[in-house]
Amino acid sequence: MIRFDIKKNEKSIKIAKIVVASILGLMVLADIILVAVGISNSEVPTFSRVIEENRTGLIWLNFLLGGLVSKIFYNRKVEVKRKEISGVFAFMAVIVILGVLGQLLPEKLDNSVHFAIMIAGGLMAHFAWPQFIVHESST
Repeated sequence: MIRFDIKKNEKSIKIAKIVVASILGLMVLADIILVAVGISNSEVPTFSRVIEENRTGLIWLNFLLGGLVSKIFYNRKVEVKRKEISGVFAFMAVIVILGVLGQLLPEKLDNSVHFAIMIAGGLMAHFAWPQFIVHESST
């Protein structure tokens, strides 16, 4: 069995967080520039335009975003490792349900609904998805 010692890999985890945050920042910056220049009205599908046109249908993406942000930046550390596959399947099941439900919901949903879905994704990922094992170093 492979053991993952967080203390030894703390630098790698910090670098991964910086890379993910940088990619997200670049994506948001590129979208802002494209919208400000006015390219969003042409044939280039910016992230803002795609989300604006399909906001309810992509409600599952909002849940996924909340879950991934929670796992990357606010991962819970526990002493005892639980089964990983059950949490992943539970999270994916909710995404599939939201994908189907998003096609059936009315065209416009309130921002508070989207915010609640994102927070729910973060909470579910935090409590149901696999966590790191924290164990005392034997050396």
